[in-house]
Amino acid sequence: MNFMEKQAELGKSLYEINTSTMSHMFELSRKNIEQYVETNRAFGEKLPEVREISAFFNLQREYGETLWNNTREAVEAQNEILTGAFNDTREALTSAFTTAEEPTPKKAPAKKAKAEAA
Repeated sequence: MNFMEKQAELGKSLYEINTSTMSHMFELSRKNIEQYVETNRAFGEKLPEVREISAFFNLQREYGETLWNNTREAVEAQNEILTGAFNDTREALTSAFTTAEEPTPKKAPAKKAKAEAA
């Protein structure tokens, strides 16, 4: 494959990697927002049931823990997506800028001139 073909393939690969990564990131963001809204709705429904201050603090603590766990999971998922994109990009760049070395024919050792016998 010549240099121009490799560069065209690199451009195509980078476009596909970027498109795929952004698609996954947008999908993850959509799911995270839905999860956040659902968490708020669920804890909002529990709030009118609270009759004591200790129950309120327990509900608040549970809500905070749930938000923290959801956020941690979202960040881990984002890291996986970005790590995959980084690895794919590294492979694409490596293949685009690596030259396939063709084996060079070995030269026969130069024959030494024989001294003429006198």
